[in-house]
Order: sequence, then structure tokens, then C-alpha cells
Amino acid sequence: MDVHAFVTDDEAWVPAVDFTDQEDSLLTGTVSFPLPSFLTADEALSMVESTDRLIAWAIAMKMRALARVEEAIGEESPRRPENQPVRFGGDEVHALAVSEVSTGCALTEGAAARFLNNAADLTTSQWEVLEAVEAGEISEAHAQIILDQARSLPAEQAEMFAAVALQRTRTRQGRRRTPSELRACLRRLRESLHPESLAARKESARRERGVWFTPEPDGMCTLSAVLTAEVGMAIFNGLDRDAREASARAAEPVSLPGPGAALGRSAPPDPRTLSELRADAFVYRFLGASDESESGAFRAEVVVTIPVGLVLGDGGVLGDGLVLGDGSGTAELEGYGPVDAATVRRLAALAPTWQRLFTDCTTGQALGVGRVAYRPPKALRRYLYCRDGTCRFPGCTRRAAACEPDHTIEWQDGGATDAGNLAMLCRKHHALKSIGAWSYRQSSPTGDLEWRSPLGREYSTEAVDFGKALYPPKEPEPPPF
Repeated sequence: MDVHAFVTDDEAWVPAVDFTDQEDSLLTGTVSFPLPSFLTADEALSMVESTDRLIAWAIAMKMRALARVEEAIGEESPRRPENQPVRFGGDEVHALAVSEVSTGCALTEGAAARFLNNAADLTTSQWEVLEAVEAGEISEAHAQIILDQARSLPAEQAEMFAAVALQRTRTRQGRRRTPSELRACLRRLRESLHPESLAARKESARRERGVWFTPEPDGMCTLSAVLTAEVGMAIFNGLDRDAREASARAAEPVSLPGPGAALGRSAPPDPRTLSELRADAFVYRFLGASDESESGAFRAEVVVTIPVGLVLGDGGVLGDGLVLGDGSGTAELEGYGPVDAATVRRLAALAPTWQRLFTDCTTGQALGVGRVAYRPPKALRRYLYCRDGTCRFPGCTRRAAACEPDHTIEWQDGGATDAGNLAMLCRKHHALKSIGAWSYRQSSPTGDLEWRSPLGREYSTEAVDFGKALYPPKEPEPPPF
């Protein structure tokens, strides 16, 4: 690859890249971009977007070529001698392709196999996804998420899933979702399309649960576990609560010996991050704590969001005389995603701090939150947790429960403390808004936000659509006369 610099008529230096790096290279052509040092911030960001589209196009070409590698090996490889036993489960062509790609591209065989499997899907059943990558509409990361979710569906549902998933790569206002946002969105879509009930799939998946130990450098390790979602969320939330309480205790003034003790001087600040405090809380829970206040079982702090259609029928009682429907739909476990009706009923019985939020099954918008156990300010905050789901900054997926409520119109400027003037922001993005770098306004009663960046670019974020129907029921056609 040769880079040549030349001067255009407006005297802006532009590097031209000629793709002639090897004599036998099949890649030829020229790409030109302005020299970044001559660009404004907005122009430089536009150049980043352009290069992303170029990279996506190149990824699509790579996938098409990889698919052809395996196809051509099947056409060109010599016939296996009849006296040789069948190897590789009969898929010898795939094994040959993996070895060729692995050695030619300096990849592990595992990575080569994943590339070839992706290429095979993208050039056959998921061709629409590949075309979207080639056009620069989605990135390789977005495509990988769609493939991963589609593979967990039967073939007849997988193609329908991909078509709808491509629409979900953008929000209703047209902003492209980040990979993390898309993953959460598509998990809900997958649940709605899967022909097997979530309860049955969960029972099968339970057999995959386990705990693993992986050595790490510098005297460290990774301890990982696969558990049911409600158990894992309860453990994580318990550790998070322990960590935040420890952080708050460390920030309290204490009396230190020496001059000025009566003034309640503060102890040196705790240097541990919240993540480190969670890790220490994890150790204390399993190996014993020096402070009795840190011992004892976790309280299962979980929040479940229920589409209102699920509370009709002859299902199980959720508490307060409330009845869950026939189990045909799914509720939403905060911090995880869809859960089955049986799990919802069990959480209702076991978790003393279990909360419910009702949503409209058609629009997915929050209808309200019960106030039986909460004072109004706490109920309003709980409502915001469920309405917003995450930090409302474009692309941020930090859980709303770990964020701060922000007044859209500042309190000192006459802003009210109500849902129509509040949004959950993580500390970082709250600070960006507070210093005036980013600004936003609430554009609808449902909590949709319109953001404006320091460069004048506009983005939108929306309230969570829990339980939103993908295909609203249609009126039956009248019988022919």
C-alpha cells in the first residue's frame, strides 16, 4: 500500500492511498481523504464516519471472499481415497478451509472457524445483513449481534428475525444504536419470535450453569459463573449495595487523635473504586468479614416490569390480589431482560423489595407505578428507573439505578421536579450537561429526549419500550359475500 501526497486546487494537502502493496494483490484502486490536520472538529468526525463506512464495505468483501474460500475448496480439493475413514464428522471441506484461513491470515483455528461460519450465514440466509454492512448502514459488531441472536432461533424464525433486527439497528427517530443498545433490544425481539416458551428454554439452559477459575497475570485470577438471571442479579445487586455502603462510610467524617480532633477531621479518602469495593464485598461474603454489619445473606433486590396484558386471566397470584396471565408473554428483569412468568411469581414470593411497573402492551410506555410501599419521591425515582432503563445520554447503557436524576430545566431556572422534567444520567454525562457542553430537551410526554452536541449535532434517545407488541393484532377481514 503506497501513500502519495499531493496538493489540490485549494491548497489543502490530501494523502492518496494506492492499493498496490503486493505484486499478486487483487486489491487495486485509490482512496483519498483530506489531511486530518487541516480539518475542523466536525469535519474530522465526518471523516471518521466515512472511514467507518469504508471499513464496513471492506468487511463485507472479506466475508464474501471467505465464503468463496470454503466453496472453492469443495470444488477444487481432490477426492478422498475410498480406503480412508471419514474424518471431521464428514465436514472435511470446512476443516480444510479453516486450516487454510488460519495459516494464511495468521489466526487461531477457532477464530478462522468463526469467520467462516459468519461468512456462510451472511452469504446465504442472512444476506440482508451482509448488504447492510456493505452499504455502511451497520458495522461488523452490529452484524455479529444479529447473527448471534438469529442462531438461537429455528431457521424459519431466523430470517424474519434478521429482517426486523435490521430495522431495530436504528431508533424511532433514526439514531443508530450502539452494539450494547442493539444487543438489549434484540434479546427482547428474540423472545417474542421464539416458538418455544422461555420457561422451557430456561430449564434446558440451567444445565449449563457452573463456576470456572481462570489464572491471570500478577497473582490475580478470574472467577466466573453462569447462573440463572434472577440469582445473578440478586448477587450483583447485593455486592453493589455493600460497595456503595462501604464507600459512603469511608466518606463520613471521623474523629482522629491529635490537634483538631474535636473538629471531626476526615480520614484519608478510600482509594478503592466501586468495582474494587464490589470485589472486596464478594470476598467478605464468602470468606468472612471483619465487620458484622457486612455479613449475612443478601436481600434479593430485584425489579420486574410487567406488560399490563399479563395480569389478566387465571394465572398465578403476584401479590396484593394481582393475577398474572396465562404465561404467554414475558416480563422484564431490571438489568437483564425478559424472564418467564414462573420466575416472576417466584420473585414476588421471595423478594421483600420486589417492585412492579405496568406498561401498555401496544405502546410499551409506562402506565404508572404502585405506591403501596413507597413515599412519593421514592416512587417517582422508581418510575424514572423503569421509564429510562439506562442513562439517557445517546448510546450510554449504564443502568438507571446507578444514575442520577437530572432536571432538564434546572431547578434554579424554574424547572419542576416531575417526570416531565427529569431524566436519569450517569455521573459523567450529568457533568457534561451541567457544564453546558451538551444540552437536551424533552420532546414528548413519554420521556423522549433530543440532544445537541458541542459541535451542533443532534441525537435522540427514547424511553424503554417494555412489552411493546412487534406485530399489533389486526382486525379480522369480513367474510366474503
